[in-house]
Amino acid sequence: MTGRERLGVSGLFAVMLIPILFLAASAAPAEDVRCSFADAAPVACRFADRVDAQGVHHMTFTAGSRRATFVGRSQSGWWSGNLDGRPAMGFERNRGHIVFSTTDLKTRFAWWYPKDEHGTY
Repeated sequence: MTGRERLGVSGLFAVMLIPILFLAASAAPAEDVRCSFADAAPVACRFADRVDAQGVHHMTFTAGSRRATFVGRSQSGWWSGNLDGRPAMGFERNRGHIVFSTTDLKTRFAWWYPKDEHGTY
């Protein structure tokens, strides 16, 4: 008896469906946050986050024609990765309020949930 015969059709279907459900669950729907591009005044923007199987976040922020993309990982309040394709680091001012900067310090970007702008835990 093969493994497929032991699982049966419904068991095999369930095994095939698990990775699909994981991918769907790891992509957060876009939501409204506040953003600051290059230390400018805050604006409303849309935030979408997809986390891949290796735990890498793919975060996209859009406000009108402006867009910022951070791809990287979180390590206990610090972030490392790329901001708009350039090496970057980030830190959490508080939960839900993160500031990113490219390592050459030429680009800064911050985002936060409106309720977390001034710090809540």
